[in-house]
Amino acid sequence: MNDQELSQLRQDLADLGRRVEEQAVLTRKTQGQLVSLADSVAQVVSRQRRADRRVSLNSFVAYLLFTILLGGGFFVLYQSRIDPYIDQRDQAIAQLEDAQERVAQVEGEIKNRKDADQAAYEFYQLVRANKRDKVVSTYGQVDQASLTPTERALFADAVDRARSEIVDAGYLTGLDAFRRRNYDVAVTELRRGLAYQAEGARAAEMRYHLGVALYKKGDPEEAASVLTLALAGRVEQAGFTDTRFYLAAALEQLGRYAEARTEYDRFASEYPQSPLAPAARHKSAQLARVAVPRN
Repeated sequence: MNDQELSQLRQDLADLGRRVEEQAVLTRKTQGQLVSLADSVAQVVSRQRRADRRVSLNSFVAYLLFTILLGGGFFVLYQSRIDPYIDQRDQAIAQLEDAQERVAQVEGEIKNRKDADQAAYEFYQLVRANKRDKVVSTYGQVDQASLTPTERALFADAVDRARSEIVDAGYLTGLDAFRRRNYDVAVTELRRGLAYQAEGARAAEMRYHLGVALYKKGDPEEAASVLTLALAGRVEQAGFTDTRFYLAAALEQLGRYAEARTEYDRFASEYPQSPLAPAARHKSAQLARVAVPRN
């Protein structure tokens, strides 16, 4: 190879080196631009993502608001449509409760009426069988039942009649036993009569006979109590003038001499014509001489 060719080769190599250097510079510049472009793209992507998130959030909020508004609208529409039905339902429930209360009340009245019918029938059977003691003793229970005014009036009359018959039977039987001096029977029957009639003139007469019978039986304490009640019932005005004499005799047996003497004196003073007046005066004189009265 001659010098001219060698020089040309060197020139070509120098040109090639220059071009390689230029190409390297261009490559580095391109690489820098690519890096810059990548950064720009990254920033754009980041901004886009943020924008997408804002859009998504806004979309969600908008959707939520839309759902709330739509639900509220439907609720308002539902309320406007359902309110009349709710009122009707409440009225129906109230009417049902009233009806149930009326039914329960009617059922109670029916039961009370059935119970009253049964009680009235059983009581009527006692009246019909003339079981006077049962009629009087069970009337208080029957009277609490839901009787009709007619039933109540009829049963009250039946009780009064039974009570009167019991008193009459006790009084008459006791009086008959008293006259026969069967004082045990007299006391039993007269007490039975007084159990059904404790007030009034007839009660005072029964107490007179009961008190005398007790005195005759040897029970002066109860005799004095019963005869005192007889006097309070104005039995003397009914003709039983010797009531006070027997009271004085019972008090004397009890050792209550001062009280006995007072009653003897009062009896002798009020009924001087009585066959017992001399005995009363004699008893009073005897008691006046008692040294130590036991009061």
